[in-house]
Amino acid sequence: MSARGQEFQPLFPPQEEKPTSAFAKGQAFPFTYVRDNFNISTWLCFGAFVQTTLFIIADRFGLGRVALLPAIAILAYKTADAYLMSIGWKKNIYMDGVIQKKYSSAFPDASGRYGNKPADSEIVVFLIGTRCNHPLGILAPGVKDIVSYFSSMATDLDKYREEFGFLGMTSWMNSSDRTTNSEIMEVGYFRSIEGLHKFAHSKYHRPGWDWWNKHHKTYPHLSIYHETYHVPKGHWENIYVNSHVSGINTTMTNFTDEMSGKQMWASPIVDASKGLLKTSAGRMSRSNATEHDHLADPYADQ
Repeated sequence: MSARGQEFQPLFPPQEEKPTSAFAKGQAFPFTYVRDNFNISTWLCFGAFVQTTLFIIADRFGLGRVALLPAIAILAYKTADAYLMSIGWKKNIYMDGVIQKKYSSAFPDASGRYGNKPADSEIVVFLIGTRCNHPLGILAPGVKDIVSYFSSMATDLDKYREEFGFLGMTSWMNSSDRTTNSEIMEVGYFRSIEGLHKFAHSKYHRPGWDWWNKHHKTYPHLSIYHETYHVPKGHWENIYVNSHVSGINTTMTNFTDEMSGKQMWASPIVDASKGLLKTSAGRMSRSNATEHDHLADPYADQ
């Protein structure tokens, strides 16, 4: 626990292996991207076409009704699978990776100590996104190029994260604007604004920048944008309960181990069930986190 005055307690030990950002590790993105390229009615038509084709082929051998079995079997399996997980007879795979605690973020110092002062460092939050406004979606001209350039830059950020103070990045999709060809946004975290600007003017960013400046009139259907927030110490906080590792908590910070002299990488995830991290004001070093003491604490036994 992280009681008042005590050093914050990390929930994960440091690691020697250099980390990869959540964006780079994400294996679901290609599938999500393709799925978002077509609306529900189009996907239903795809399914109807496949089913009709199977029926026609099977019917030539007098087995037309057999063609219905694959769809029935898959639907039955998925229904049974969800039911068995919901009643506890099968492991709920959707709980994999969930941290069943109340937790927050605290970045360790150069020696790996988390300290006991919340939000004790500045942070830069960088939002960058794109959207395709073309009927062909991911098959539209220019999409392959912009995805390739961005993926290359993300790889370089991971590779040279110490040089640019890069902490990590996550990927998001706008689900409220339209039903297909949605806006895609990446959220990156940096130690300082200087590190972000250094990358922006580096050789790793320049090719993509030059490509866009050359082709933005050629591909008016492609939108890009970014937002930058330079947040001073004491002006940020976060809280997660029963959550997967997400957002700022996917970041990793490097430090030098005093005993071995090795460079290590630490997660910012710390226990927030007690002490200064218990309240929003406490997590921004603006109170001693006693403002909720008159209320029942649902996390007292964690």
